Amino acid sequence: MVCMTSDHVRARTAALLLFSHGSPDPEWAAPLTRLQDILAAREPGMIVSLAFLPPAVPTFDDVVTQLAAAGVKHITVAPVFLARGGHVKRDLPEMVLQAKAAHAIDFEILPTLGEAEVLLEAMAGWIAQEAAARRR
Repeated sequence: MVCMTSDHVRARTAALLLFSHGSPDPEWAAPLTRLQDILAAREPGMIVSLAFLPPAVPTFDDVVTQLAAAGVKHITVAPVFLARGGHVKRDLPEMVLQAKAAHAIDFEILPTLGEAEVLLEAMAGWIAQEAAARRR
């Protein structure tokens, strides 16, 4: 008999969805794919997916449909945006409502990156360091 902890079961039915702008330039997504890889390595039992606003692919709807087909019941959406603009305030909540109507999945939306003081401090430190290095 295989004994699974509740964390193991949760990991199979939960996913983290990184959601961002898209671009036709394939290099544009490289940092986001790297972020996805880093998160997947930190959370090996968690499904970590990446979705974009159209016309880039995969879209939010595409990824949610795939996750639902895989048995995912809870998706935590991480909007990879610096600020809460129209896409985060209006578009994302509407996409989540439509996805909830189409699939038996619960959603949770995390704050944007710019709402995390620790990230703002890290960015400020990096910018100051890079600017200082270029002044030398």
